[in-house]
Amino acid sequence: MTDYSGMRVETSPSRASVSRVTREAEVLVVVERGDRREPSLDTGLGFFNHMLEMVAWHAGFNLDVTFRQKTFPLAHVVCEDIGMALGMACAALLREAIPEGVEGVGSAWMPMDEALAFSAVSFEGRSNHVVRRTAPGSRLERVEDMATADMVAFFEGFAQGGRCTVQLDIVHGEDPHHSWEAACRAFGVSLRTCFRPFPFRAGLTVGVKGTLD
Repeated sequence: MTDYSGMRVETSPSRASVSRVTREAEVLVVVERGDRREPSLDTGLGFFNHMLEMVAWHAGFNLDVTFRQKTFPLAHVVCEDIGMALGMACAALLREAIPEGVEGVGSAWMPMDEALAFSAVSFEGRSNHVVRRTAPGSRLERVEDMATADMVAFFEGFAQGGRCTVQLDIVHGEDPHHSWEAACRAFGVSLRTCFRPFPFRAGLTVGVKGTLD
C-alpha cells in the first residue's frame, strides 16, 4: 500500500485499488486482471459510464468506479479525477509486472461504424497527453449527456495519474458517439498491449533509463 497526499493506492500482481479524496470529490477505482465479470460503473454520467466500459472491455480488465461529488456538480471534475485514479491504477499494475518483463507501450487503430481512431500509450514516468480531433463528430461541443471537453479531461487526467504519454487521434467520424467510442476502443486496445509480457526486458521499462521514477 502506498499513501500519497489525497491518494491511497493498494496493489497486488492482479489488482490495483486507488482512492482519491479531495475537497471536491471522492473517487474509488479498482482495476482487476483475470476472469471477466461485469463492471460496476457509477460516475453520474451515462455516456462516460459507457466509455469506461468500452475502455475496460478492450483493455481486458475488470473495472469498478464510484464517484461522489462533495461541492459543485462539475462534470470536468468527474472525468479528470476518475482519469487520474485510473491512470494511477494502471501504472501500479504495470509496476507489479516489471520484474517479469512487460511491454509498457502500446498502440492501436479501432473503428466504430464510420468513425476511426488511433491511440498510443507509453508508461515512462513522463506525463503528457495530446488529443487531436480531426473528425467532425469529435469537434462537436456535446456527446450524449456530457461535454466533449470533459472527455479530453479524462485522457489528460489519465496521463497525469499514470505518469505516461497518451496520444489520441480521432481521424474520422460524423457521429459524436461513434467518434468517441472509436477513441475509447483504440485506447483500451493500446492499454492491453502495454501489459503484454516482454521477458527480454525483465526488471526494466520501455524507456532506456529503466525506471518509471
